[in-house]
Amino acid sequence: MRLSSHSPCVVVLTETDVQVSINDRPSSLLPANHLAIFSCHRNSIDLSHVDNTLIAHISRSVLNDYLHFLDKDLTKITPWPRLTAPMHQSLCRTPEIFRQAALHSIMETTESCEIARTRSLLFTVLSVFLEQPGFISFLMQMLRSSAKESVIRLIQSDIHKAWNLDLVARTLCLSQSLLKKKLKSENTSYSQIITDCRMRYAAQQLLIADKNITQLSQSCGYRSTSYFISLFKMVYGITPLHYAARHRQRYLLA
Repeated sequence: MRLSSHSPCVVVLTETDVQVSINDRPSSLLPANHLAIFSCHRNSIDLSHVDNTLIAHISRSVLNDYLHFLDKDLTKITPWPRLTAPMHQSLCRTPEIFRQAALHSIMETTESCEIARTRSLLFTVLSVFLEQPGFISFLMQMLRSSAKESVIRLIQSDIHKAWNLDLVARTLCLSQSLLKKKLKSENTSYSQIITDCRMRYAAQQLLIADKNITQLSQSCGYRSTSYFISLFKMVYGITPLHYAARHRQRYLLA
């Protein structure tokens, strides 16, 4: 059986021993009662047999949110070796949780509580592989098809860092010129992405954190408070203080 998914990866639970063949490599044995995560992008994955109800489809947004949830410094993660088989496996200790995750991964819903439940279940499934060497770089590799998402994910992993184009490009194993070219093809730029990331973070912090504007500016990676205020006003149309006051007033009136 050939695995097929519109998602960048899937996780499979085996009930019996299964033979796995990836990209015409020699087949290997996946033992019973194991979970295996496969990268689906540009890979041909054949299994001797598998139950379709035991396949969890992991979307790009879930992968991206999971990496952000881990709160790791992605600049220190060793890149995934391209010649390595695009999979990880681990013993499944909670098959019932996985069955729920697999079921929810194919459900179509717009209900926020169901979406949150699906994310939580899939986060639990992904965490099974955390102790596997190279797992985080494996996730990063599956998301690299979009330069924009790669840059956003990297900046969000440490929003306080003094990011610049050279550091981001080197972390993604790209030259500055190639990164700029990739972002241009996706109708964006490095400066636009980092500004959007920092401003979203600033807006969130204004509502939940007790920081003055100078502290907030520094936590967003800006040395100049006045520059931070001007950028915020350009994005949201009002100063950070007015933004916070407006939203707090809404809470008082709610």
